Amino acid sequence: MKKIVTTSDLTLELGFDLLWQALPAERFAMLHLLNRLQPKLALEIGTYQGGSLQALSRYSRKVISIDIDVSVAGRLKDRFPNVEFRSGDSRKLVPQVVDEINAGAEELSFVLIDGDHSPDVVRRDIENLLELVPRTLLLFIMHDSFNPGCREGILSADWTKSPYVQSVEVDFIPGVFHRYAIGTAEERSMWGGFACAILTPEKRGGPLEVKQSQRHLHDRVKGISIHV
Repeated sequence: MKKIVTTSDLTLELGFDLLWQALPAERFAMLHLLNRLQPKLALEIGTYQGGSLQALSRYSRKVISIDIDVSVAGRLKDRFPNVEFRSGDSRKLVPQVVDEINAGAEELSFVLIDGDHSPDVVRRDIENLLELVPRTLLLFIMHDSFNPGCREGILSADWTKSPYVQSVEVDFIPGVFHRYAIGTAEERSMWGGFACAILTPEKRGGPLEVKQSQRHLHDRVKGISIHV
């Protein structure tokens, strides 16, 4: 067992050694949700180095991974035998996967949206996924909801188009402000955070509210960030 000296070591101890660009709170939230749901099928948009995929693969019977980088499948397919890799633009691939799931018998219960972070692409990915007809409790987890571009995409999505959406919380896990540059994050940039949407097979019985519990924090921080 690896000696624990940092918070990151707590997940490395599970054998998650691939680069996982997620805050400790995000990692533990995702691990808890996956352990609780034990998905028969999970879907990930945006795989990159496979950091989150190693958690999805561990707790799910089957995972569909979508990434625009064709090299992702070549690098990771031997490591994750229960993952089906789809390479290409999510604009085309997500509707195909949604149609396949709706027409089949598989129960999708977990979706991680972490692909292109531009507002239009985030909105498009969400709205394409809202064509899903849930057969069981279904969670959408959207990474980097604290980033103004991603947040704009999440908020501009027409969540009401699906009658199965029960709730949306943009600040399910709050993000962070990087005072100094670190890794791929620029100085004074805003990243991280999980938004969460809950869908069920039953249609909602009233109006839908898209909540932003940390909106005041987000807006104040944005005022001193590079995103102004």
